[in-house]
Amino acid sequence: MKRIIAAIVLCLILSGISWADTASPPQLQIAGKSVGFNSETGFPYIGDNGRAMMPLRACLSAIGCQVDWNQTEQTASLNKGAVKIEVPVDQKYIYVNQKMIQTDCAAVLKNGRIYLPLRAVMEAFGYIVEWNNETKTVVAEQLTAANINGGTTGIFSRRQLQFEGFNGIEGDVTLPYVTLGEKGDCPYVYFGLDWEDDKGNAEGGFQFIEDAAHAGYNKWAVFMRQGNSWLNGSNEFLEQGSKHHLKLYADNISENRVELVIELDGKEVVRKLSDRADFNKACTKAVISMAMSKVFDGSNCSSQAIGAKLENVKVSTVKTKDYAGFDQYELYHKWNPLAGAHGMSFGTVDCTSDYVHYKEDGSVSIYKDNGQSTVNSI
Repeated sequence: MKRIIAAIVLCLILSGISWADTASPPQLQIAGKSVGFNSETGFPYIGDNGRAMMPLRACLSAIGCQVDWNQTEQTASLNKGAVKIEVPVDQKYIYVNQKMIQTDCAAVLKNGRIYLPLRAVMEAFGYIVEWNNETKTVVAEQLTAANINGGTTGIFSRRQLQFEGFNGIEGDVTLPYVTLGEKGDCPYVYFGLDWEDDKGNAEGGFQFIEDAAHAGYNKWAVFMRQGNSWLNGSNEFLEQGSKHHLKLYADNISENRVELVIELDGKEVVRKLSDRADFNKACTKAVISMAMSKVFDGSNCSSQAIGAKLENVKVSTVKTKDYAGFDQYELYHKWNPLAGAHGMSFGTVDCTSDYVHYKEDGSVSIYKDNGQSTVNSI
């Protein structure tokens, strides 16, 4: 019997099959439908790092993506609509419309096929990707205005951190140039402090003035909102394209009193009593948005905000006095299959990828992509 077992092990080694390969492979489900794999497409497997390694061509073809291979560069090219992605083998990064995106796991070439975890590339194409450990299934859902939390209110790029006790956020903000296609649409650039129960959330930043009768028409002004309270920063109006330092933070006045403060270019311009004091449970976020006067259905916005930029963004927590880089913390994103009619995406997201565009200089623009834009899109 021992000789038989030894012979089997030797055969497996010589054939290049690992024990992980013989286990039940992970599955893929896109929009509720299972994607099939065979010996021609390659089978998914769990890598040595514990990640689900999926055959790239079969998975991306399932969402209508064109997949090409550059043998010389050892790079796969993915194309769908305005999104173009390059995936180099053995590198912990990909390029999304020429912008480098760091990944935590490199793509590998195995048996003539590329394998990689799907999250980074699928998110760039407007999907949210989750892992169901019970069924060993990668679950991907296409994001639309209807299944993104807040998505029907308009377009936005939202980067949100975990609910781990944040009490301040600051950064340099370049205000975008605005063209409004419909009366009542209004762009915003702001920071926020939120709670998981969605009560007492606070936002502070810049609002575009689209009212022609207003003294600051066609310029930007500072605002703070918490609950039903809406405060304006000052009578100072800011030019499109101008750059400013914005800081939103919680000021602990006493054990039972916390005030929210906005500073603009080092000067305090708004202060209010906070509706909440438990910032040990708060998250923080940075948002560039176009609020709409009507329900956003994913394709009905003609307004534009071009060239917004958030730089040197730093955050503070209740446990630290110093501010640290936003990118040092883990982003929050969550898919709740029980929320909404067919599930809902919360946290970090672009709503939607057809409208939110990124340039190599780090700027973000909002406009409907008709394939003829001059701004690089993600």
